[in-house]
Amino acid sequence: MNLAHLEHTKEEFIKTANSQERKGILKYGKPLEPMDDYDWLDMEFEELVDAVKYNRAAKRKLLTEKNEREFVIERIRTITERCDYQAKMEINHWLDVLEGTE
Repeated sequence: MNLAHLEHTKEEFIKTANSQERKGILKYGKPLEPMDDYDWLDMEFEELVDAVKYNRAAKRKLLTEKNEREFVIERIRTITERCDYQAKMEINHWLDVLEGTE
């Protein structure tokens, strides 16, 4: 079983948590103090709302890029109809590789 991805994720989490802690200390002059007079649940909710917006923006970007890539690949496949057989086969092979179907 390959755990490299999980180890990488944990390392990235720790690095980001440490960075966020330093950023918070710079902004507020002290580390997060659970007993401070903040509504931590509301603050968490606001952060989660932002996280969902980031998630949807990233998904929209990926889908747009995927649609553009599919359009270009289809245009190239159409153009290959005018190519000789050998060129058409080679171009289609590399388009398949690009799409991940080969």
